[in-house]
Amino acid sequence: MTDPYRNFKFEVESDGFVRAGFSKVTGLGETTEDIEYREGGENETPHHLTGQTKFNDITFERGMSTDSDFVNWRKLIFDLSKKDGKQGSNDDYRKPIIIFLKDKSGTRIKKWSVSRAWPKEMKFPDLDSSANEVAIESMTLCNEGILMQTL
Repeated sequence: MTDPYRNFKFEVESDGFVRAGFSKVTGLGETTEDIEYREGGENETPHHLTGQTKFNDITFERGMSTDSDFVNWRKLIFDLSKKDGKQGSNDDYRKPIIIFLKDKSGTRIKKWSVSRAWPKEMKFPDLDSSANEVAIESMTLCNEGILMQTL
């Protein structure tokens, strides 16, 4: 029997670049609705049909630094500036995100491809003069699909 993978070695890739410094990624998952269907007659047990699939929001956490990519991405949703005399496409703020799980030697072993992600929420750290902790910022992404693959 092989040991299970550890969850602390991972990378997040966006715009073709590995984004370092994430301390936590939560919410990877999906749910498909269960539609119960009863038919008349002698059949007393309901049928279970598959309904719509919903992909969970994904939250990324990291220590706050001079890197402003989170803030700049989130600003795209509110950016009403004109591009070449026309307003930008509604999809300008959507991006594919890839999350890699790595084994203890650093080899990529699992991959989650996240489709059409966009920043739904940003949270900034609580500020406390008596604390001695890293300031953590987080961003929650909506998405339209998560595909997990073994590499």
